[in-house]
Amino acid sequence: MREEIRLGNEALAQNDMETAKQHFQQLLDHGGTHMQKQIAENRLREIQAKQAALCPPQPVKPPTRRTRKVKKAEDVHDL
Repeated sequence: MREEIRLGNEALAQNDMETAKQHFQQLLDHGGTHMQKQIAENRLREIQAKQAALCPPQPVKPPTRRTRKVKKAEDVHDL
């Protein structure tokens, strides 16, 4: 399983996030020592943070103001 960590780190060095994620996830899925699992979990968190930072934020739609219904002049005279 040290091989998965090595391959994942190499992929990270080349900015290949998807391959790195696969290697670290492989280690978590198929076991390893406690320390290896911690390393893989930390690397996956780092990758997720990097990917989130690279994605532009979604545009937020401004809230719409409600307007009051204005009575027409002819409606006012009917009262």
